[in-house]
Amino acid sequence: MTRWWCLLLGPLLGLPASAQTEEFSFDISSYEKKRFEWFGFLELTAGHLELDEDSAFYNLSFPGDDGPSSFQRYQGAGELGALYRFKKSSLHFRGRAEIGNDYFGTQDDGRVQELYYAIRPSDRLSAGIGKRVIKWGKGYAWNPVGFVERPKDPNDPELTREGFTLGTVDYVRSFGGALKTVAVTSVLLPVTDDLNRDFSPKEDVNLAGKVYLLYRDTDIDVMFLASGSRSGRLGADFSRNLTSNFELHGELAYINDERKLSIDSSNRLVIVETDAVNGLLGLRYLTPSEVVWIIEYYRNGSGYDAGELERFFRLAKSDPLASSDLLDLAQRARQSGFGAPNPGKNYLYVRTIKKEPFDVVYSTVALTTIVNLEDQSFSITPELIYTGVKNTEARLRLVWLNGSENTEFGEKLSDWRVELRLRYFF
Repeated sequence: MTRWWCLLLGPLLGLPASAQTEEFSFDISSYEKKRFEWFGFLELTAGHLELDEDSAFYNLSFPGDDGPSSFQRYQGAGELGALYRFKKSSLHFRGRAEIGNDYFGTQDDGRVQELYYAIRPSDRLSAGIGKRVIKWGKGYAWNPVGFVERPKDPNDPELTREGFTLGTVDYVRSFGGALKTVAVTSVLLPVTDDLNRDFSPKEDVNLAGKVYLLYRDTDIDVMFLASGSRSGRLGADFSRNLTSNFELHGELAYINDERKLSIDSSNRLVIVETDAVNGLLGLRYLTPSEVVWIIEYYRNGSGYDAGELERFFRLAKSDPLASSDLLDLAQRARQSGFGAPNPGKNYLYVRTIKKEPFDVVYSTVALTTIVNLEDQSFSITPELIYTGVKNTEARLRLVWLNGSENTEFGEKLSDWRVELRLRYFF
């Protein structure tokens, strides 16, 4: 009947004859997931570093007086990911290869970052085995509860990371009340001579787990890592949208009998064993003018206080000719934890992002600040991103470090550095 009405009224409405008789059709096959997918990117990076010749890390990097005042760094890299879907399972792969050149010479590396098999026998149950990145926590720059993952780089937290070889089992259940979803995740992570040696040098089979709750629009996680290759730890996090443009998140972790290397008053490396509490509280706010603010406070109870850092910096600035033993000690301390991106105890992270400033389409500007709240040193990173060419991204960023003598950012290798990165996605 509908077809005859179209034929009669079509000329009056100005519809073409083909439209009058065409019946609506929906091709669901065009929306089905592909069995095989592959993706990745190629990137080129060029940078210039202006060095701080009076800093502790300069003395460690160039013992003596023959180091440069600046140098350039060039790098080419590529990442390839692939996914193959079976009926109720899938195989995942992600690999990275890179080659770089700077004052220290040419370096190259290639490794599998993820390779795992996942199976989903039902809507509620799934499992996986292989090398995989596990992401726990709600923080943007740091994740105190990331018990089974490699730490982020706070200067570039969105960089991809390498996983650990492990097994997982997930169970999910939905409800109709205030408690809407419950999900339980168990993780088994073995450490042997040939497996996960960078997780810990101590061999063991490590058990971790997480319980996720969606309660009244609040995401809550409770997680643990049993004592094994690393000391036992408990954690919890939350995230909640207070309004459509304002989100609050936090993390809290307790580490039992954590062992770390420190420097005593006699300039000796000693093992310190203590309980540590690490925490993070942050927010994400979108202003009416579409400016994104990300603000986080990070308490690193596992880190070093200002006095411990100052002892390390003084040691690292030892004269290599007069006290080579002290300089060797500083090198070992650097590798044991003092050389981490943020080894201190209290930090403030502020990032602001604005898309298409001054109506310049395809562009984004951002400004990131990281402050060591104990010694008042800081880094400031302005950046510009342009995506106006199909499948490409260009990012220009400047990292400026500031701090007085014997402070974290005052003793870094460089005073400032500028970097241009070009990426092509496929």
